[in-house]
Amino acid sequence: MLVELDSDRIWHAQAPLSFAGISMKTRMSVVRLADGKLWIHSPIRLGPALRQSLDELGDVGYVCAPNRFHHLFVDQFMACYPQALLFVAPGLPKKRPAIRCNRILSNEPEPEWDGELDQLLFEGMPMLNEVVWLHRKSKSLILTDLCLYLKEDAAAVTRILMRVLGGYRTLGMSRTIRLMVKDRNKARASRDRILNWDFERVIVSHEHIVMWNGKDAVARALAWLG
Repeated sequence: MLVELDSDRIWHAQAPLSFAGISMKTRMSVVRLADGKLWIHSPIRLGPALRQSLDELGDVGYVCAPNRFHHLFVDQFMACYPQALLFVAPGLPKKRPAIRCNRILSNEPEPEWDGELDQLLFEGMPMLNEVVWLHRKSKSLILTDLCLYLKEDAAAVTRILMRVLGGYRTLGMSRTIRLMVKDRNKARASRDRILNWDFERVIVSHEHIVMWNGKDAVARALAWLG
C-alpha cells in the first residue's frame, strides 16, 4: 500500500477519488521524523492494509489537513490514532467546526518538525489556504491542490478536461485553482519563497509525482503569476 520514495525517510500511498464526474487518484504522503514518529500529509481512506503498513513503519504522531479541501479522512485517522496531534489549515475549523484540532498551521514550521520540514502558507488564496512543505533530507516539495500532474493513464474524461484546465502532461496549476488567487502579489511572494528552497522532487496530491527537475517544473507552473 505504501510506496517508498526515499530510503527509510518518505513514502506515499494513493487511492481513487471521484467528484463532479471526474476520476483521478489522490495521494497521502508519510515522513518518518528524527524522533521516529510518522508525519501524515493529506490522509486518504484508512483501510486495513494501509493501517498495517503505517503501523509497521512506526507510531503516527502528526496528522495534517493541508488546505480547506483535504480533510475528508482526518476523522478516521484520529479515531485510529488518538495519540496523534492534528494540525489543520487556516479556515478549516470554521468550515468544519466538529474537527477538534490541536493547532492551526502557520507560515512557519511547527516545533515538532522544525529543521526537518520547512513550511509556508501559500498566501493570496483564502479559499484554498494551502500549506506547503519541503522535506529537506529527500529534497521533496510536498503540495496538495496547488499543482497537479496528469498523464495518459488518467481516465479519458479527466484527460479531456485537464487539457482545457491545465495540468495534463506537465505539472500545472489548473484554471480552477488560479481563479482562487485573490492577491497576486502575496501569491507571487509565496511562489518566490518556494523557489528559494532546495528541492528536486515534487509530490502532489493528485496523480503523478515529478521525480526530477522539480524546481524548473514549479517555476513554469507558477510563471503566470508574473
